[in-house]
Amino acid sequence: MNVILSGGTVVTMDPDRRILEHGAVAVRGDQITAVGIANDLKSKFVDFETIDCTGRIVIPGFVNTHLHMFQGLLKGLGDDWVLKDWLRNVTLPAAAVLTPDDCRAAAMLGCLESIKSGATTILDFMYPHNRPGLSVPIIEAMTTSGLRGLYGRGFINQSEAGQIPEAILEDFDQALQDCSDLFERYNGSGDGRIGIWVAPCAVWSANEESLRATRKIASDLGMRITIHVAETPYEIENSRDRFGLADVPYYESIDFLGPDVLAVHCIYLTEEDVAILAGTHTRVSHNPVSNMYLASGVAPIPEMIRAGITVGIATDGPASNNNQNMLSQLKYTALVHKVNTRDPTIITAEKVLELATIGGAKAVGLEGTIGPIEVGKKADIVVVNLENSHAGPVHRPVSSLVYSAIGSEVETVMVNGELLMKDRRLLTLDEEEILANANQAAFSLAKRIGIDRPSGYIWREPT
Repeated sequence: MNVILSGGTVVTMDPDRRILEHGAVAVRGDQITAVGIANDLKSKFVDFETIDCTGRIVIPGFVNTHLHMFQGLLKGLGDDWVLKDWLRNVTLPAAAVLTPDDCRAAAMLGCLESIKSGATTILDFMYPHNRPGLSVPIIEAMTTSGLRGLYGRGFINQSEAGQIPEAILEDFDQALQDCSDLFERYNGSGDGRIGIWVAPCAVWSANEESLRATRKIASDLGMRITIHVAETPYEIENSRDRFGLADVPYYESIDFLGPDVLAVHCIYLTEEDVAILAGTHTRVSHNPVSNMYLASGVAPIPEMIRAGITVGIATDGPASNNNQNMLSQLKYTALVHKVNTRDPTIITAEKVLELATIGGAKAVGLEGTIGPIEVGKKADIVVVNLENSHAGPVHRPVSSLVYSAIGSEVETVMVNGELLMKDRRLLTLDEEEILANANQAAFSLAKRIGIDRPSGYIWREPT
């Protein structure tokens, strides 16, 4: 398409952080070809189709740096547990019986929710692989949706005291071979939108041999790595017990870290850990809602930012969120750090928007491709209507976007220059069909693990 998004307030997120009132963005094919004032661009690109954005905010698409889309079938089933019990009672039993149809239904739902809340790039961390064929339906869903989709082929190959269901444990040689095969087949597919990553789950779920092998295959193929890091005290204790070091220093000791590694959560970091991540240029995915939902803690994001660490924002899986609404994460990101430090100046709406857009792009290694609205970048753009009872009146567009919007304000979404949604009308996905399939798969999955809906609602009280 050759189009001009014209008349809106363009929040460019470029190096000068320009905000253009009555601005416009010209898109030729899959790239941004001009950014400026609407009247100037409309007279220059007279043969381009115009999308009227008057009264709207035009922003770069959000980058969701960490989600587990299969968990879309488990929304509401993991409430009010700490991480260990949440894994044992809901997530791992469900993961152990997943079918390709389950994965397809959940992934389509995740893509639908991502588009409708303004995410244009998503990184799915798929750690259970109890049977063949679970990866492809997820990759196909991302391809069909039109999103920029990154797929982390995860694995769990060690368990202590039977904590992990046998059905999830994998031979890591087989897992890494599958990852290599997926990389060869799908990396760069979908007009360059699809990327394949390798994703060992966490320090407690892998041994040194598999971590070293992960580092080697990533380096050999030019593949990126993502892994849960310092999410709970258990991870730190497990690493110390097995390796004599907390997880971050341990990863450094085996040369695992680097700019191609995205460390997820990073809650229990010491000053030394922050220095290691900064020194190795390791990047971080911040999951504020999941961290609060599971009461895992608050990641020291302001300290990381001050140390120069690249940070992106994520929803995490919808079994610990309980949605994949990227726009709603912005407010939580700002507020959790204000209350945690009792300092309302510790982070701003502007900084949060940076983390969700250009920070996310760099966190997943796509800063040369996407991020700001500037000439030469891929056209991953979102148009938001803040003139509603939640967000309006709009004095400052970035403030309204971060603190007032709830997600339904997203009207138009473009990825790679292709419209995925226009005026809230989906163009690549059938919402009714996706919701019906997800409902059917979710209730079937819950029944198979023995936590299907009770005949009478049980009112729960806090302990």
